[in-house]
Order: sequence, then C-alpha cells, then structure tokens
Amino acid sequence: MTASTDLRRTALYDEHVRLGARMVPFAGFSMPVQYTGVLREHDAVRHRAGLFDLSHMAQFVLEGPNVAEWAETLTINAVASMKPMQARYNIFCNPQGGAHDDTIFYRLENRWLLVVNGANAEKMWEHINANRAENVHLTNLHGRSALIAIQGPKSVEILQPHTNVDLANVKYYFCAEGTVYGHPAVIARTGYTGEDGFELFVDGAHASEIWNALLRDHEGDGLEACGLGSRDVLRLEAGMPLYGHELTEEITPVQAGLQWALKTAKPEFIGRNALIEQMERDEYPRIVGLVMEGRVPAREGYKVFLGDREVGEVRSGSMAPSVGGKNIATALVAKEAATVGTVLAVEIRGTKHEATVVQQPFYKRAK
Repeated sequence: MTASTDLRRTALYDEHVRLGARMVPFAGFSMPVQYTGVLREHDAVRHRAGLFDLSHMAQFVLEGPNVAEWAETLTINAVASMKPMQARYNIFCNPQGGAHDDTIFYRLENRWLLVVNGANAEKMWEHINANRAENVHLTNLHGRSALIAIQGPKSVEILQPHTNVDLANVKYYFCAEGTVYGHPAVIARTGYTGEDGFELFVDGAHASEIWNALLRDHEGDGLEACGLGSRDVLRLEAGMPLYGHELTEEITPVQAGLQWALKTAKPEFIGRNALIEQMERDEYPRIVGLVMEGRVPAREGYKVFLGDREVGEVRSGSMAPSVGGKNIATALVAKEAATVGTVLAVEIRGTKHEATVVQQPFYKRAK
C-alpha cells in the first residue's frame, strides 16, 4: 500500500516499499508507519536496535558570526552557552507563550544545524526568515539531506565498525563529524525513543547505501527497520512530547512540563513575559501522565473527569509494552486534577474508565 502520488518522498522511499512497509501520509511525505508490526519493532528498539527514516524532518543550516546571539532572542533555552559539537533541545514560542515548534540545535565546527518537525517546516522557515538578523545566513535542506536514526542498546556495537568516529567519546546530546560507510556524516548521540542511539545526518544521495548496508550487515544482531508507529509508542513511554499533542500554538512549554528548558534569566526572547506570568499565576492546565485501569485504550480528544466535573482531555494514548502492557496516556488537565496519585476518569464511548495520574516518564532505561 502506498500513499498518494502528490506526497513528497524521502531518499529512502524505494527502500521502504521494497521492504513491504505500510506507507502513510505524514508531514507532507509518504512515510512508513510499520514494516513487520509495531510491537515487534518496539521490541527491537528496547532490546536490540531499530533503524528509522527521519528524513521528513526539516534541516536548516545557520551560518554567521552571531547565530547564537540571534537565536537566543527566538528560543526559550540557551543557545550561546552551547559547547562545540553540542546538541540542545529548544522551543520557539509565539508572543503568548504557545509553541511554534520544539527543535534541536547542533553546534558544529563552522556552522549550526537546526532540526525542526516536518509538519512545521514551512512555518518555521518563514518564522526564522521573518526574524533573521542581517549577518545570519540560512540554508534550507528539507527533503535534500537525509536523517537516519539507529536506536537501541546495541546501537554502539552495530554502528562502530562502519564509522571513523570513536562513538564511546560522543556523549549524550553531543555530535561528531566523520564518515559512515565512507560517506560524510554528522553523527549525533540523540534520539526520540528513550534508548541509547545515534542520528545520522547524511546526503540524500548516500542514504540508501547506508540504510541497506546496516540492515544487511546486522540482521544477525537483531537490527530491524522501524516505522512511525513504534516510534510514537517509544517516545510516549519515554515521556517525550509530540508537537501537535503535548505542545501546540496554544499549549505552552510551561503547561507541557518543560520548565527545565526555560531560561527566564535571558533578558529577551519571544514569549518570555507570557511564560513568566503563567508560572507566577500557576493557574494553568497542565500535561500529566495517566495509566488506565483495565484494557480500554485512551485516545486523543477523549474527555477527562475529576468526579463528575470535566477537567481536561487526552492528548496522546497507546498501549505500552514497556509498562507491563498497560494503556497509558497524556492529558491536559486543570491544576487540581494534576497531582500524582489522583484518580481521574476518561470517558470512552459514553462510559467512564478509571485512570491514575503518574509521574513521567512512564519508562526509563537502565543505565
């Protein structure tokens, strides 16, 4: 099954079709939602390793002597304090504090790389250009540069033989420039699954060779191609937000529980005043984790109740293999319904089902 022909295709599209992936429209691209099945792919990442095509994500190259100072004015987290070859999670906000997008900055040797969500590529490109400083040069690599992620406890042993970078020396949320199977790559120890792993930024022309070689050389190690379905379950278990669900133009980083990334000591950035006021008033609805009782799954948009009073709605939900197969969810709920241990109810097809507020993340890998 393939998606509509008017969708864009990543450099790995033909490989997905050859492997029998079920293709779906996602962020304007035809993307694999699963190959052998979500549960099997989830298991590969948690116990061995999985390979993901993330080439739908937008990559922007930022160049110029004052990129860091300029980016500080647009983002909630610090940029200028980043060390060479460091990566850092960051969020661009609107003046009301809502999130334009959550992103990752990579500080490379002679340039910066900004990775944004594929669905927000056009919006973010317009946003940074509309606010661009004169001495900042921007290049849009969306759809041209590929991004392959290898995630799971075997990631280091699988990738190491094929790169000239000593992966043991690449710390979490740092990166290195080197080669993979002889092709230039930025190799970042980042990911969206809650497991150890790497994200490989490579030219689209080399993506298929690298993808196929990894799967061929490490089939015996349990490496499997994985789709968007397992990735969403993995990120939800690991307590990582998905834009459009736990973050939106209306849901702020404060509401999403991402205050750790908010640097209010910065003198000026878009959304700063609104976010400070929101924290000071402390009356806002907030994202919480829920574990459902029984086998009924919670889905996005389902209403959440505290007693007989509606207090919010589900934002994401899934069965969670890493949480004993229980159904888990995130929900945006009123402050009085957000305390860990509070028993709530999720309305599913007219019936209320018990759910308990729990601390996130639902799953944390053993170090």
